[in-house]
Amino acid sequence: MTPQEKAKELVDKFDGVGLQMRNEAIACALIAVDFAKEFITGDLNESFDKALYLFEIKEEIELL
Repeated sequence: MTPQEKAKELVDKFDGVGLQMRNEAIACALIAVDFAKEFITGDLNESFDKALYLFEIKEEIELL
């Protein structure tokens, strides 16, 4: 998937969850990408810990 396709997919996902405006969807997608950028460094063990952390965050968000 190209960066353009992934960007559109992310914005469309946020746009599809009932946000009021496309600009809100774009802002949410940018926040998600900025957060994901924090997770591209580190060794394999650190990457595994980060993946578990993301799963826990997702579970907590779903409880909100």
